[in-house]
Amino acid sequence: MTGHKILLISLILSLFAIITFVLPTRRQILQYNKMTSIRILDRNNTILREVLSNQDATSRYCTIDKISPWLVKATIVSEDKRFFLHKGIDPFAILRSVVQNLLHGRIVSGGSTISQQLARNLINSPSRNLAYKLIETFVALNLELKLSKKEILELYFNYAPYGNQTYGVEAASYLYLRKPACDLSTTEAAFLAGIPQAPSFYNPYRHPNRIKNRQEKILISLLKYGIIDSNECQSGLEQPIFLIPKESNFLAPHFCEHVLVYLNENKQQDVSTVKTTLNIHLQKEIECILKNNIDRLSNANVTNAAAIVFDNRTMEVLAYVGSVDFFNPLIEGEVDGVRALRQPGSALKPFTYALALENNCTAATLIPDEPIFENTFGGDYMPRNYDEKYHGMVRLRTALACSYNIPAVRVCSDLGPEMLLDRCLQLGFRSLNKSAVYYGLGLTLGNGEVTLKEITRAYSVFAHYGRFLTEQELFNIDTTDIGVRRKPMKIFEPEVAYLIMDILSDNNARSPAFGLYSPLNLPFFCAVKTGTSKDFKDNWCIGFTDKYLLGIWVGNFDGSTMHHVSGITGAGPIFRDIMLLLHRTTASIKYPKPGNIIVSAICTESGELAGPHCNNTMTEMFIRGTEPNLICHHHTSDEPLRSQFHKSEGRRFDQSIQEDIVISFPGDGDIFKIDPILRNEYQVLTFHVHTSYPLEQISWFVDDSLIGTVSKPYKITWRLLPGKHRISACGVTEDNVMLDCQPVSILVLE
Repeated sequence: MTGHKILLISLILSLFAIITFVLPTRRQILQYNKMTSIRILDRNNTILREVLSNQDATSRYCTIDKISPWLVKATIVSEDKRFFLHKGIDPFAILRSVVQNLLHGRIVSGGSTISQQLARNLINSPSRNLAYKLIETFVALNLELKLSKKEILELYFNYAPYGNQTYGVEAASYLYLRKPACDLSTTEAAFLAGIPQAPSFYNPYRHPNRIKNRQEKILISLLKYGIIDSNECQSGLEQPIFLIPKESNFLAPHFCEHVLVYLNENKQQDVSTVKTTLNIHLQKEIECILKNNIDRLSNANVTNAAAIVFDNRTMEVLAYVGSVDFFNPLIEGEVDGVRALRQPGSALKPFTYALALENNCTAATLIPDEPIFENTFGGDYMPRNYDEKYHGMVRLRTALACSYNIPAVRVCSDLGPEMLLDRCLQLGFRSLNKSAVYYGLGLTLGNGEVTLKEITRAYSVFAHYGRFLTEQELFNIDTTDIGVRRKPMKIFEPEVAYLIMDILSDNNARSPAFGLYSPLNLPFFCAVKTGTSKDFKDNWCIGFTDKYLLGIWVGNFDGSTMHHVSGITGAGPIFRDIMLLLHRTTASIKYPKPGNIIVSAICTESGELAGPHCNNTMTEMFIRGTEPNLICHHHTSDEPLRSQFHKSEGRRFDQSIQEDIVISFPGDGDIFKIDPILRNEYQVLTFHVHTSYPLEQISWFVDDSLIGTVSKPYKITWRLLPGKHRISACGVTEDNVMLDCQPVSILVLE
């Protein structure tokens, strides 16, 4: 035997030994680390985002039986026509590529088989020089020796690069076409089959014409080899590809980032699927509402807003919008407004007044709204009201509903900021990490920074009769349920929480500051509070119904000042729009009173039980045992304070005294618009009249047609109808004397 023969035999035996004993075994190949990326799903299994795997790639493993046979055929035709004939290396393909490259003077064709391409992907070959080509060849031969053709194809389809950091046909099919690989048509299969040859060159987002030309060549090859007929080929050439826009593969971006932070903090590794509580359809509608409202406020230097919606019964997060445009760097859109630290302004006041109700105050307690000076850690402090006015003695209900600052500071001073801070910490305000001395009395006015998520979640304590329940954002991670048992924690007594809820839903109580028809006046039960930070840098609107808990923040992430945009003008309209959206099919229901809540008539001026000589009285709610036990001692005169109607004057009043009965709402010339979203039964106006005379009843007329006759307080509702309308009213005294009033005209638009 010659030396050459011995050398050749030695090389063959060495090659066999390398393939058999050095390269991975069949079991090792099939158990190779799968590049599984993380899929974040909404509550209905819609994919919000697919996050890169540890290999910086988007992928999901798919067995060969779940891949369209058209894709298998198109890939073999385009990449390796003799796949089922060779054993890993195709000499004819290599010879053909050498000839073509020599003729063109550059590399225009490769001779790699599907097995060699799979080998390249498995070993992540960084170069195409001769040494790496040799290694790929050895690995390809090893694959052919130890795996079946079907197994090689399955691995190839799961490791092939399809561009845009996407590996594997299942991930690519979803990315570009939003469908599983098993549902690909012939045209779609040819489209995807053309990408792996040069993923950057044939990138569908950057070079749509290139991939289209490549797709057409593959369809013609399928026709050439008799896989499809001429009709199918022509149909495939004419069928358009509906490419999913790149932005549509990145839904609820801030929420997805929040989920990834959770996974990282909890050391969740090798995760493939995370199912969340988010409702992406609701999310998109809320994103649209925020954008439209911020466009409306653009002239007031308002660039951003954020919103979070909870299911009020389960505290599941249904919507999470961190900014109006995640992709806009001009407004710092990537900042998450749900988790950003901002000053809440008056939005913390309800917790101050809840503590007051726990400490011998009632909703009728009188609080001085007069100048006050306080010594604080930062120096002397003189709080002012938003309207720059003082209102004298005000009831606690009015002070909270109208969001007066001075009464809140007085209450906080009596209780101590330590008590308020301690209760806030129980409610999950981790952001308030300074001492009570640091915040001082300004804590009740929102001088500490909190997040929208924290403060909205804290309001659930009023909706749950004083019990606090943490939120839920995830249903499961892979097959593991995340529904950790969450035990509610009692923070306030049920009666205290109910009284705060009642005050926050009292439109009449807030009307002196916000007006009767502010954005907070919804046509169904809703407890709501606004907040505006110092210098108009942030404004808030937070509230709830029996079904939903909603928080809104409006402002600028760069900290610039808005042009006199408060909670009622900035966040308030957004809050209203979203609440109407949430309740467009079913209205909310008012919470039932706890058994220990009683109702008593009080004098609005003294806060004591109403006496026979009190001119202004109202009913007020009290926790049993805290109601007043003294009759008002401020009004003891036999003569009421107001001027009385002289009963001897049994005549109809003439024009000169018609002002004694006046339509206070609507105003003459007012224009209203029918809301296209609001349910029909809510499309109403409530007519109001002002009079200084005791009347038996008032009759209301619209366009000279009687719509009803009512007694005190003389209000009546009327359903909106398009067009111009004339509204009038007439009253009748106890002695049947009639009082007329000046009619008003309104316009109702469709």
